[in-house]
Amino acid sequence: MECLFDTFVVKPIVWLFSFQLEEKQENDPAQKLLNSMRITAKCRFNASIRLGRSSRYSFLTTTVLSLGLIFMPLYQNSGLTIPYGDKVLSMLQIFLAVAVLVYSVVIGTSKYDLRAAALDRCGVGIKGLIRKLRNEISESKDSGVSINLEKYHADYHEISTEPENHVRVDYVFAVLESRADFKITGLKRLFLLGKAYAMYSIPYLIPTAMMIFEVLFILDILGVTNCFTGVFGIAKSIPTTFSG
Repeated sequence: MECLFDTFVVKPIVWLFSFQLEEKQENDPAQKLLNSMRITAKCRFNASIRLGRSSRYSFLTTTVLSLGLIFMPLYQNSGLTIPYGDKVLSMLQIFLAVAVLVYSVVIGTSKYDLRAAALDRCGVGIKGLIRKLRNEISESKDSGVSINLEKYHADYHEISTEPENHVRVDYVFAVLESRADFKITGLKRLFLLGKAYAMYSIPYLIPTAMMIFEVLFILDILGVTNCFTGVFGIAKSIPTTFSG
């Protein structure tokens, strides 16, 4: 009876609320260092991927905004019917030109590609150190010779401090991916996944909103949609000067 209660009641509750010990306990200093290096390597690879995606998305944003900036004056000079006044179109073109300039400066100063490459090299370097330490642990078990962990700590510190550090979201994803080292289940795992993806998506919100706004505005110009004609379309009929 106790076995059934433990199987169908206790274990599901422990799994659902993640009441178990989440981080794997390790007493061997060499194994502790190995686990730490493995998590750090995953964090650095995650950071490299994140910066690479940011670089590509910034380039995509600049490209889409630039295409809209090219399309609008061409369509305006075509003589076709446009549901917006010239002042509204000029305002949007100025906004797009400034946005393209800002994103070009951001891409240039952020150096996403260089930072991503540096973090990837750091991850590869830590991986090489992991393989070396793992082999030495295996050999020390057979020979009984102790491992010089101070040298590994020094090499690990030198490799890991060369590039910039990873951010919190990179660590959260690394922890969730490392099921052998961290046992996080149920609602807590779901919460951490949601939190990590929310943190990951924050930098994409503004450029995505700008691209959606531009696409909808162009569709309004083409007569496909009427998303902003009720707001910006009225502006062309409002007089800007008043006579006494």
